[in-house]
Amino acid sequence: MANWFATAPEEQLKGKTAIIMGGGSGIGKATAEQFAAAGANIMVCGVPEQICLDTAEELRAAGGKAIGMVCDGTDANQVQAMIDKTVAEFGDIDILISTAGISLPRMNAMDATEADWDKIFAVNAKANFFLATAVARFMKEKGHGGKMVLISSQRGISAMENIALYSITKAAVMGMVRSLAVDFAPYGITVNGIAPGYVMTPMVEKVFADNPAQKDYVYGRTPSKVKMGSLEEMANAIYFRLPSTPPVRRSFSMVAGPSSKCFVRAAAFRWLHLFLPFHFIPIERGCTWKVQ
Repeated sequence: MANWFATAPEEQLKGKTAIIMGGGSGIGKATAEQFAAAGANIMVCGVPEQICLDTAEELRAAGGKAIGMVCDGTDANQVQAMIDKTVAEFGDIDILISTAGISLPRMNAMDATEADWDKIFAVNAKANFFLATAVARFMKEKGHGGKMVLISSQRGISAMENIALYSITKAAVMGMVRSLAVDFAPYGITVNGIAPGYVMTPMVEKVFADNPAQKDYVYGRTPSKVKMGSLEEMANAIYFRLPSTPPVRRSFSMVAGPSSKCFVRAAAFRWLHLFLPFHFIPIERGCTWKVQ
């Protein structure tokens, strides 16, 4: 059995083709940079188009192989066009990473409208589902299996005031990962998920800009008072979920920056995992739980 961690990323990713939805910024871009540096062929897609094209150009300038294009995951025609372009350029698809997701202005659940519900579910749930199933059909037809990682959020596990719709969609992604893993497993396709805590992405930067008190609250919960999860740590966690011969076909890694709450949970799970289907694994300065 091959050991994913016994060899360098270059040996595992070189020549593989990865679609990274949302690869133009944030966690997706950090992952695209890491994978391209390891020799993978990268399709950077998402919206808006320009950041995807710019990121692909940056990857090529650094010596990587990458293309970019607009792809609204809620539009089946755009998804299929993106898959077709990926195959035309690189010949295959081995990996799908989806960081697709949006947030809404903070509001009490009683103030949410049907339009709010439809908007956030279209991106956070619908787009991820139909992107994954479209790529899975291609992988099934090729007969070589594949690997997928979908990004959820810790808010899909633990609630926070005034973001009910966001939390519900992220919980849906967690259920999606488990369900797709079961359906795709007979075709050699593994599906895993990452549930980040606060990470300094463009989305979080906007949240902090709109609500400085929220920034103070988040940093106040970290022992260092100055550190939260980094994009590089999230990219490392995604790579961690892509073993060539995985011990499990479906799991969720809950990754957080070094907050005090994170460390308290970590201490508890050191013994709880003996009785529950959870496994605690430290990742750099953050922490993660694998939930089968």
